[in-house]
Amino acid sequence: MASIPSKNVWIRRQQCPCGDWKCYVSYDGEGEETSVAAQLVKSERVSSEAMVAPYVGMVFKSDNDAFEYYGNFARKNGFSIRKERSRLSPQLGVYKRDFVCYRSGFAPAKKKPIGEHHRDRKSVRCGCDAKMYLSKEVSEGVAQWFVVQFSNVHNHELLEDDQVRLLPAYRKIHEADQERILLLSKAGFPIHRIVKVLELEKGIHGGQLPFLERDVRNFVQNRKKIVQEHDAMLNEKREIDTMELLEACKATKESDEAFVYDFTVDANDKVGISANFQNHEHQRYQEKFVVSREY
Repeated sequence: MASIPSKNVWIRRQQCPCGDWKCYVSYDGEGEETSVAAQLVKSERVSSEAMVAPYVGMVFKSDNDAFEYYGNFARKNGFSIRKERSRLSPQLGVYKRDFVCYRSGFAPAKKKPIGEHHRDRKSVRCGCDAKMYLSKEVSEGVAQWFVVQFSNVHNHELLEDDQVRLLPAYRKIHEADQERILLLSKAGFPIHRIVKVLELEKGIHGGQLPFLERDVRNFVQNRKKIVQEHDAMLNEKREIDTMELLEACKATKESDEAFVYDFTVDANDKVGISANFQNHEHQRYQEKFVVSREY
């Protein structure tokens, strides 16, 4: 319980039983004495940001709507959520959904290979019991999702606004930023410089981007990996096409002695295939195919 002085009156704050981390009970009194009356005090916030906490019996049109609503509530209250269990039936499909705090449960124990050094990363999971469980009901062909269990009791500290935005669930790189990052990376900018450029372009202080430097690094590495895999797949397909074309030329040569073909490979690994053949009217035609295995 914290005490703060204000105009010679001490205000003692205690967390409100409602579970809202920004809601507390204040007791006003002279010096260390407290008054009998207690009042609920809300921290300053824009009225448009106020949200009704989920409650048992609350109805949503879909489980996605429920997840979005609970996610927005979580962000405004210092935590994030994840999807836990779901249950299926042949008649209803998915008919139950469990959404839980990101610190729910415990991380499974991992076996460490003998003789290898691995960096231990502490798990954020601590068995938090905050949750929202949903059940689907269908009436006259219309499906609705009802909140059947809800708890906003956490066994860990909730985060301030400037901290909650850094949780993995909220660190998103939007499409416009993705394009800018790839452009700067292609131009040879190192990751830390890319981050600085984005901060300058947006006119914000360091560390105020909605994502971290490591998110940018992971994004660039993943994109490079995707491009490499795509190029490898195209190269393999092009080589298969080249072999099939050469096999077709060989088969045509065996059935038509007038058919002549040749192929070359230049310094850029481009395969050129030229073919001469004669039709029934004894007119000569020439086809040339150039196949590139370089991208």
